[in-house]
Amino acid sequence: MLHTLWAVELPLFSVSKLFRSGYDCTMRRLLPSVLALAAFLASPLLGEAGESAISPRLHAWGRFDSGSWKVVRVITETLGDGGQVVSTSTTDTRTTLLDIDGDGVTLAVQACVEVAGKRFQAERQVIKQGFHGELASSNVQISEPTDGQLVVEDRKIPCKVYRLESDDAHEKTVTRLYCSDEVPPYVLKRDSVTTASDGKSVVAEIGVEVVALDMPVRVRGETRNGSYVRTVHKNGKGTVTTLAVMLPEVPGGVVSHNCKEVNSHGRVVRRSTLELIDYNADPDHGINRRRSSRRAK
Repeated sequence: MLHTLWAVELPLFSVSKLFRSGYDCTMRRLLPSVLALAAFLASPLLGEAGESAISPRLHAWGRFDSGSWKVVRVITETLGDGGQVVSTSTTDTRTTLLDIDGDGVTLAVQACVEVAGKRFQAERQVIKQGFHGELASSNVQISEPTDGQLVVEDRKIPCKVYRLESDDAHEKTVTRLYCSDEVPPYVLKRDSVTTASDGKSVVAEIGVEVVALDMPVRVRGETRNGSYVRTVHKNGKGTVTTLAVMLPEVPGGVVSHNCKEVNSHGRVVRRSTLELIDYNADPDHGINRRRSSRRAK
């Protein structure tokens, strides 16, 4: 469950389409925590017909112009019983913002996976994503917000708290979002609990929260103020922990992350790193300056 290519680029529903193509069997197990962070970063939402509306600018892609894009690289290692690396995969993903309207954003995603020296090109995916981070047509009920407060590094931050509920034939998920209009990355905390359709057994628990603000991050030769975000995803098979670095100036938000998967016996079975390869947040002016990974720290 390590963060693969779409850790912060794709909405929850689209990743599995690529994996069903059979690129990397190990990577199929990496999705849940990937999607947790993706959902967190893309959480600011709109209800039906403006109900419980939040500004699109709080969305990790919604504050950018059409044509903005980014490329990320994820290196995933699978570990053996003795902690040795038994397999490695590298995934490069380019995500482009095609359109943004009142219902959400439309993203184009192109991924290439390299495993054992072989490269597999995924079919280009075009995804319509609501501002809550799910399919624009998803069955999501959004409550009216209540006033709340979060404390990050002893700083008290006023928030709006939203309750989301979604379900299908098999599962029900209840999520609480803590959003700030002023403090990046704007969605400061997200807690989700997924239960079986009978409501008795917990399928997964996901907690995502900002743990540090105004942290120095080097991008394109400049030091900027970023945030550190921690994601913990638990299910019956183990726990995935991810630490991500975010910048509001970068489409999709995330600049880098480090992730590990621990099985139910407490052994680290997979780990991954994500780095930002390139991005363009101003397509009208053609800004496209590459940077090496050594300068994105």
